[in-house]
Amino acid sequence: MDRLDCNRSYDCFTGSGIAEEFVAGFILEQYDNRDLGDRQIKAAIISDRQVSAYYYNAFEKQFVLRNIRTCLITVEEGEQLKNLSQVNNVVKELNEYGLNANDWIIALGGGQVLDIASFAAALYTGKSRYIAVPTTLSSMAETCCADKAYLNSGSRKNTASVAISQTAVFIDPTYLSTVPKKFIPNGYSQIIRYALLADFGLLTELIEMSGSKPSDIRVFLNRIYAARAAIDKKNPLLLTLGSELSEAIEGYFRFMNYSEGEALALSLYATVPDKARPAFAAIYLKLGLPTELKGVSFNAIMNSLKDSYKKGSNSADSLVCYEETEGKGSWAIANPTADEALTILEERLKKITPSSSQVAAKDEEA
Repeated sequence: MDRLDCNRSYDCFTGSGIAEEFVAGFILEQYDNRDLGDRQIKAAIISDRQVSAYYYNAFEKQFVLRNIRTCLITVEEGEQLKNLSQVNNVVKELNEYGLNANDWIIALGGGQVLDIASFAAALYTGKSRYIAVPTTLSSMAETCCADKAYLNSGSRKNTASVAISQTAVFIDPTYLSTVPKKFIPNGYSQIIRYALLADFGLLTELIEMSGSKPSDIRVFLNRIYAARAAIDKKNPLLLTLGSELSEAIEGYFRFMNYSEGEALALSLYATVPDKARPAFAAIYLKLGLPTELKGVSFNAIMNSLKDSYKKGSNSADSLVCYEETEGKGSWAIANPTADEALTILEERLKKITPSSSQVAAKDEEA
């Protein structure tokens, strides 16, 4: 078992098999005799149906062996269901289970599960301590260094947030073998964003792993966290690179047609400088990422963006743009007016939508 350099106050551990072998032991290490008396420790494990079907029985055994009482709380899968209603259901079950400050909330799953569990842990008045056990590359790349959890509302993304307060994170690379194919790009896209902003060498490592887990997860994740730390130090707003367009794509389809990673991949592809796009096309082909937006016209997404700015949802937002000065390029924060922002986003959208004749034909059909 290794420690990761996640640049946060809590512990982050990694190693094959650690999730099913060391989480319960870590919990027991947090007590001395006066903490408990005769009371039995409880742990509520929050997961989705797919992940719990794969792993819950094996994960639970360590708690049974150490006399820690557990219950499983399942949440529904899908970005469209990552909302306050699900958090309310989780908090209700935590209350019925009777967790308190001596007990634990454990999230076992991908980013959606971790966001819901983080919200529930932050809002629950029982003040139980919280452990995250991410099971996807995306959540492994983000969980250790994220400082907030987010929820969606209707077709709008990230409409509510809370600060994350976790005691520890356990990253087990064996979980990567069961990530559904559709959701693998979620991890790729986030790492591509870090590569663009801070460490282009991450792209090489990403290509080399090409769908399988990296040979040394500790080295790989430490490099990702170092890139994230460098971005945070420079300006955390840089982490919104590509968000405007990707959120418009996800929202238009109400999170159904494109996964979070696919939408972000499209947006990043549209945002990179024109001279770099052919190289990125080859990288995307290798990683199985989309380079063209399908199933919707240019005008439909553009109208959605315009409506968002008209309502003021994005009018105060900054925009991350690529700037070149004296032959050197870098990403920088711009603060355009709403009209200027829409012009920039319109140019980006053109890079990933069909030709104008195809757009016109689709609009006529609609």
